[in-house]
Amino acid sequence: MTADAPAERSRRPIAALGFAIAAALSAWNPLSAPFGLAVGLAALVLSIRALRGDHARWPSALALGLSAAAALGSALVLALTAGVGRDLGGQPVVPVKPGVAGASLDEAAERTRAARERARRELDALEGPSGPSGTPGGGSPGGAKGGRRGPQDGP
Repeated sequence: MTADAPAERSRRPIAALGFAIAAALSAWNPLSAPFGLAVGLAALVLSIRALRGDHARWPSALALGLSAAAALGSALVLALTAGVGRDLGGQPVVPVKPGVAGASLDEAAERTRAARERARRELDALEGPSGPSGTPGGGSPGGAKGGRRGPQDGP
């Protein structure tokens, strides 16, 4: 071993404590709670590894406790933000009667059936032997993705 080996090994508890503090500071906010959870779990692993080694005990133990609390706090904030354990009682904001949406869609389909069939017939008439859309390369007739004309293609 070299002379720097003990100094290298003594950095692990301090690093674990630093990560645990960062996780604890990130645990309270729903936007930063995922970061707090990830960093808290990483600090937990680092602190356990530091405790198993022959490193300073009190920073490792402090990092272990702080990182465990930060990871649990972040998980709790994420769960509460997602609505776990909440009863969403009361009336919905937009009440929808069963079958209304389906009936509206069926009515709209019936109104547009003639136009859709005419468009389908026109597309079938344009379809040639060289490709599915009638172009030699099999691309879109408008030149752009989805058959729409781009600004460079003109009207």
